[in-house]
Amino acid sequence: MSSFDDDFDDDEFEDEIEDEGSADGTLSVSEFIKAVNRVLTREFRPGVWVQGEVVKWRVVGRNAYCQLVENKNGKSVGTLELSLFNDNLVRVNNKLREHRVAMEDGIKVRVLGKPEVWDAAGKFSLVVTSIDPRFTLGDMQATRDELVKKLKTAGLYDENRNRNFPDLPLRIGVITSVGTAAWHDIHSRFAASGLPFQLKVANVRVQGDVAVPQIVDALWALGARDDIDVIMMVRGGGSKTDLACFDAEAIAVAIAQSPLPVITGLGHEIDVSIADEVAHAHYTTPTACAAALIDHVQAMVDAAESGWQSIARHTGGLLDVAEARLLERAGGIRTMAVGAVERANTRLALVTQQLATRPGAILSGAERNLSVFDARARLLDPVNTMARGWSITRTADGSTLRSTKQAKEGETLVTTVADGTITSTVTRKDAANG
Repeated sequence: MSSFDDDFDDDEFEDEIEDEGSADGTLSVSEFIKAVNRVLTREFRPGVWVQGEVVKWRVVGRNAYCQLVENKNGKSVGTLELSLFNDNLVRVNNKLREHRVAMEDGIKVRVLGKPEVWDAAGKFSLVVTSIDPRFTLGDMQATRDELVKKLKTAGLYDENRNRNFPDLPLRIGVITSVGTAAWHDIHSRFAASGLPFQLKVANVRVQGDVAVPQIVDALWALGARDDIDVIMMVRGGGSKTDLACFDAEAIAVAIAQSPLPVITGLGHEIDVSIADEVAHAHYTTPTACAAALIDHVQAMVDAAESGWQSIARHTGGLLDVAEARLLERAGGIRTMAVGAVERANTRLALVTQQLATRPGAILSGAERNLSVFDARARLLDPVNTMARGWSITRTADGSTLRSTKQAKEGETLVTTVADGTITSTVTRKDAANG
């Protein structure tokens, strides 16, 4: 039994009914509702704290309405209507806003209110007057902590961080809501960088019921492409509840198992979602996320240019050394060539001088040699030999007769002497003795 049951005074309630009703104690509907409300007010005069999960949240003008439900083992075991009117709604929103939380479906709350039955509708509700933001924050943190533990146990928490990050991530798959300030900011940043970035955008909702399935589908679709180097997921600032979808388990798993590295820039500087925690890297804002990619690529470009400059300097130094050696060798060759030419010129000059100073001696010697040769030639001339008594005998066929054996008896011979020829016939051959 509840404390209300324990403390309820049947006699006192009956006295109130008799005071309100007709002579026989019968109450009209409005009278009964007023009597019930008096009992509720008396029983819960300072108000009552109730906790549960918000569903069917809606704002109508200056008022708001929702249901507070209690679930056990995935099944609803209690539902309570909540009403927030005028200043109470403002007060509750202000308290939540201080902690960057907003009322919406799915959050757990602890509210202070007064129970009341509406006169016109006959509907029971709790008229909320205040809220405990720490309860909501604690529940959100507890839920986060539980999911982080689950991801670590499954080996998913660090999986995407182990992906190799490309040296030049120029082809970027962007998951965001096109048309928002976050999208325009990163788009202008990449365009102004002067680097050849290529953006392939998946336009999704980034809060609300459809956000989670859209983001998950985008992660898998971009991760399956072969023309993307890295996935970038960004969203501008908002309340913790606006960013709550990025604490969803489905998004965390999709990031962890993406074949491409995923980087995030979600919300404000103080926001860190589960998506941030499992991503390859996370940055405080969309702007910071874009700047990190630009800086990464620029650093690689600068390193490449520095490398080429170093190679150019080294090559230039080698060329300078080679040129110096070549000039040194050329100088040595020139010196050697000049020396050789000078020596040749000296020898030529000596020969020329010799030719100029000794032509008479040379000619005299030549003349003497020529006279000797001429005398020898005259001595060997057959005419001169014949003049000294020598002759030449030939046979009829013109062969020179050098032996008696060549002569045949009866053969005609022709003998040449200094002043003519003599023809004779062989009658006898006498060989010399010995």
